[in-house]
Amino acid sequence: MTDYPETPPFVARLEKTCYLVICRDGPKSAEPRATHLKGHLDHVEKYWTRYITAGPIREPGGDALVGSVFLVLADNIDEAKTLMAGDPYITSGMYETITYNEFSNSIGQYIGGKIWESAEAIAHRAAGGPTSDLSKGVDA
Repeated sequence: MTDYPETPPFVARLEKTCYLVICRDGPKSAEPRATHLKGHLDHVEKYWTRYITAGPIREPGGDALVGSVFLVLADNIDEAKTLMAGDPYITSGMYETITYNEFSNSIGQYIGGKIWESAEAIAHRAAGGPTSDLSKGVDA
């Protein structure tokens, strides 16, 4: 197991926007999932640097796959959707629902720490405020 510091270090925010893409399988997804597996893997391997992480999801304690989650880096939502549209799992209609949300990679092992220097620096966001306050020189 890796040793981590007790307090997460400050790290720079990602330069690109991250999109959380949640794809839920339809009732007949098993066949297209198997049929398009190689094409799907080829696609995600080709563009692997565009993903923070990605993988299948299951119900807690379950074995069957029920969908997939992707954290996609893109300059805008259209670019994220274009990337996803190249995945055979998407083009085959395998997923019953696909949702896109902007996601802030704020803390964790994958980013190597946390993106805030202090609670005060991001307090305006905690109340649902804007993502930046340029008048104060804060981009949180």
